[in-house]
Amino acid sequence: MDTPIHPGFQPGDRVVGADGVARTVRGMAPRRPHEPARVVAEDGVELIAAHCRRANREDVAAARIISDYTAALICEDPDPSSPQWKAALADAAMAYREAAETHPAIRAAIAEGHSSAAQDLAGLTVRSGPGADSPAPENLEETALREEAWALLAVLTEDSHAHAFQPVQPAGAERPAGWTYRTGYGANAQYGWIAARSARRGEAHAEYRWQAERAATGAAALVAAGPLPEGFADMPLDKLRTALDGIRDRAARVRGTEPRYALDQEVAAALQVLAASSFAEVPPGFNPGVRQGDRGHDPAVTGVFVVPALNGHVMAMWVEGGRYVTAAGGPFKAQLREIRRKFEEAGWTLVPGSVRVVTARRPGA
Repeated sequence: MDTPIHPGFQPGDRVVGADGVARTVRGMAPRRPHEPARVVAEDGVELIAAHCRRANREDVAAARIISDYTAALICEDPDPSSPQWKAALADAAMAYREAAETHPAIRAAIAEGHSSAAQDLAGLTVRSGPGADSPAPENLEETALREEAWALLAVLTEDSHAHAFQPVQPAGAERPAGWTYRTGYGANAQYGWIAARSARRGEAHAEYRWQAERAATGAAALVAAGPLPEGFADMPLDKLRTALDGIRDRAARVRGTEPRYALDQEVAAALQVLAASSFAEVPPGFNPGVRQGDRGHDPAVTGVFVVPALNGHVMAMWVEGGRYVTAAGGPFKAQLREIRRKFEEAGWTLVPGSVRVVTARRPGA
């Protein structure tokens, strides 16, 4: 009973059956000859799997993201001659039919149609119309560089905490449909997205990266491409590459901690306590102990830096010019004193020891 045999539902899934009641899946019922697969809910009720619809929180959130952009396209930019507009209108009509239809055979046909459409969307490539949305083959790489620089800078200008950017690359496409990124720390981390060519961004962040990827792909298909800003459209290619390297470097950095610790709960709590501080912008693999001039030294890192320590503790330090000590090897006393004060006021337990870092443990940890 604990191991499902139906690929569509897993234990813990929320589903809505034919009776319209939402239930939690316990598993799949044993198969009976000549009978359809059945879902067993936590209350013991058996439901025909083909009549159940997924209702997990992430499924609903992703559907709302796509629905919002479909509705915006229909209402804000009506163009009966546009294939994208007509497709969006058809999607909206189908969504209404799906909500209102009760006949099992018709509902099954609608579900099959959605599955086919999802596969088509996943394999979507760039549109073939003329203009900026379909550059000549020899200009594809250059166009992709300009679009990436524009998109990443647009996000970082609005959200200085954005990091962990990843391209959204539909199957068979020659350039990304957009980019997803993470913002926030620990359990509060969420995922945003920005579409390529139009630089359209989601107003609400998603709980999971795959939701942001789906929304970016949908927006790229529904929203017409716009011209690149002058600064990106006419920048010489050598200067563009240099600028993009700098933007990528900033996009890879995380404020206050190393990127691999952005989801650590203790680090996230410490950064919340120190929220009023000036955080360092930290690249992957940063080591504040590297001597000036040695390989791995990054003089651009200055500010508060927090990393996890043993037994649920964190270590917080002040980094200046890429190092956590002064040129003479001493501590940054004033900055460390301020870090200690903030931890104490928040009720954290301080661990005596090194004078160059502050080791602390949050209350109740």
